[in-house]
Amino acid sequence: MNALPPNNCNILLEAKGLKKSFFFRNSMSTVLEAVDFSICHGEFVSIIGASGCGKSTFLELLAGITKPDSGRIYLEKADITGQTGLLGYMPQDDLLFPWLNTIQNILIPVKVKNGDIIAARKKIDELLPVFGLENHATHFPHQLSGGLKQRVALLRTYMCNASVILLDEPLASLDSLTRSQLQNWLKDIVKLLNLTIILVTHDIDEAIVLSDRIELMSGHPGRFTKSIDISSMGKMDIAAKHALKTDIQAMFRDNG
Repeated sequence: MNALPPNNCNILLEAKGLKKSFFFRNSMSTVLEAVDFSICHGEFVSIIGASGCGKSTFLELLAGITKPDSGRIYLEKADITGQTGLLGYMPQDDLLFPWLNTIQNILIPVKVKNGDIIAARKKIDELLPVFGLENHATHFPHQLSGGLKQRVALLRTYMCNASVILLDEPLASLDSLTRSQLQNWLKDIVKLLNLTIILVTHDIDEAIVLSDRIELMSGHPGRFTKSIDISSMGKMDIAAKHALKTDIQAMFRDNG
């Protein structure tokens, strides 16, 4: 099944026929096969699926961290298969450098690309209050809470100036209260900055809260099996969200 936007819009990022295998226990194991995917500018898409179905591998292919055995990836119709640095990628761990403070960590992608540091500092100064970091500019990672570290990591990813940001379960390690708070904050940030996001998550509630669209993935090998257009459902109350979650859980059972 193709994972495609619900509307006829200008596609920003597209994957066609991706296949990826790894050598495992003395044999080749196919993790992803015949995977198609598209996302439009400004869309928030969540990918949910059981552990081991290939969600993170899919993000790594999009980010160019690993190359597909077959298939191509296109950004604004240009082939970017296997190329790194074109999409923003934020893994579950914040990966902040402990010897750098907040500002220095956020500047890393600018320095890697030999960007304009003065202009970047000005932009960061403007964004610190937006990300709730105005009082933590000179703090080191050990002085920040888990939620603040993820805010720093997201702002660092944003400073890559990528047109698409890939998030691999960035809130999974947080306690439930902090996670809920950051979900609401992330939703506001995405709208404010008009971000295009692909989020991998195990959390169905999180996907429902944040997404314009949810893509269900099953494994053996990994493939998209169901697309759910959240944006067309309007504002849902608690009962509607619970009913949708129950439906999604049933879809997983049906797909084994």
